[in-house]
Amino acid sequence: MELSHHLLLLLVALTAIAGSSDGQASTFYTTKCFPPPTPTADGGSAFRGHLLDLLADFPSAAAPTGFASLQTAGTTASDRVLVRGLCFGESAPEQCRRCLSDAGDKITAQCGDASRRAGFWDDLCFLGYTDAANTSSSSGADDMGAVIHFSGDAVASPEVAGVRTLVSLAQSLAPRAATGSVATADTTTPASKGDATAGNRTVRVLAQCARDRGAAECVGCLREASLSIAKSWARYSVEGRVAAVLGSSCYLRFEIWTPAPPPPLPLGLGEKIVRMMNDHVCASVCVIVSSSLVVATLTILAYDRFLA
Repeated sequence: MELSHHLLLLLVALTAIAGSSDGQASTFYTTKCFPPPTPTADGGSAFRGHLLDLLADFPSAAAPTGFASLQTAGTTASDRVLVRGLCFGESAPEQCRRCLSDAGDKITAQCGDASRRAGFWDDLCFLGYTDAANTSSSSGADDMGAVIHFSGDAVASPEVAGVRTLVSLAQSLAPRAATGSVATADTTTPASKGDATAGNRTVRVLAQCARDRGAAECVGCLREASLSIAKSWARYSVEGRVAAVLGSSCYLRFEIWTPAPPPPLPLGLGEKIVRMMNDHVCASVCVIVSSSLVVATLTILAYDRFLA
């Protein structure tokens, strides 16, 4: 599957990314309800019931490892429900459980009874479901695309050479991610043209694949994810400290840190002399003004006494 052919949304959001690291609420979410197939004879109530039962149990099943793929039984393919979910990055089990539980509430509320296939994404997790009539295998619920999300402080896009370095690094993490690990690596890229910060920028790359993806699928998914972000940097000039592809089968994130501005240089001897002279002039002016006010006040008082 080529991820770039299934991108549902390019979301540029310069907002805080705190939710992905400290357990706070997610900063954004999006739900996609796909067109339903021909309704079943019972109006879909059996499917709905199976879906709600499965979503109730799903967060606890996925939380320990950050991933699960479950299926309910049913008399017909259109009644059987397939659910897959993936928590992004190094999520703690409780954080993962909360995200998937919230995703289940939102996806059922927004897609209602009409949709037999739907996907939910936020910056913490993915949750998708489908009926068995829409897929040929238990992993078919994964073919729901991905969301590109830019967030955090405005940071200029990397230059072309920097983008190539980042893409190569992201793709090199695929073998580790294919084993079910969350693979990370740090690198540096040159500051962008016109960037006010001097020196290189540090970039942390994180790559992850769903545990039911084979090595070749993982490599292909992360490759397409890295190219999708590179195209977004090149075409849209987006700015964000974090750039991520939130997929149903893989997750890729670039997090950029710019160097702190250098401290002010110590004053040279000439600058010190100028500053001392300025301070002396200011002090002298203040003394003269104060003295003038005192003299003027005394003069007025003496004149008033003379008139009296």
